[in-house]
Amino acid sequence: MKNIVSSNNLSGINFYGNELNLTGKYGYNYNYISTNTKIQKLKERILSNYLIPLVSKKWDVLKENIYFIDEIQKKIQYYNELHKTDELVAYNDMLQVFKVLIEKQKILEDYDKNNNNKRDANEIMSMVFKTSMIKLLPEYEIYDNIFGKPKRELKEKYDENIIQKIKELLKEDDINYKKIKECITIMVGV
Repeated sequence: MKNIVSSNNLSGINFYGNELNLTGKYGYNYNYISTNTKIQKLKERILSNYLIPLVSKKWDVLKENIYFIDEIQKKIQYYNELHKTDELVAYNDMLQVFKVLIEKQKILEDYDKNNNNKRDANEIMSMVFKTSMIKLLPEYEIYDNIFGKPKRELKEKYDENIIQKIKELLKEDDINYKKIKECITIMVGV
């Protein structure tokens, strides 16, 4: 008779990646592999949409992809609850830093644009007040970025079909601003 040794932990996954389940059968843990693949895709998305543009000083790419940070952070927190890795915590913290940097850059650009770099020659010191940006839901922020804000004085409203389509696209794993803009402009025929 053959002796079978199992080295499972409380998660049910043993050292070799096999999983015991309630059926009494064990086999290769495909769920674990698909989770690792999803985590890898998240890392690639962070690198291509945030880290590389930051190093390359491509602020426009960073500003376009700020809308996805919250959703990526939710996914990272979910996977971190499953796997408890310091690496996922580091990626989450990195995204938080990106969010702050992008918002600060937007504030500075808005200030420069509104101020037109005009200074009074007699002015000894100028004071700049920084406030937090008011953020809409990502789908509305993206809509505003693509089409502009609807003008209340003209009684314009958000197109709910476009908002719904943006919400659907936001759920995709490899989505970014450029892909959403292409899809929405094709949908609208702009």
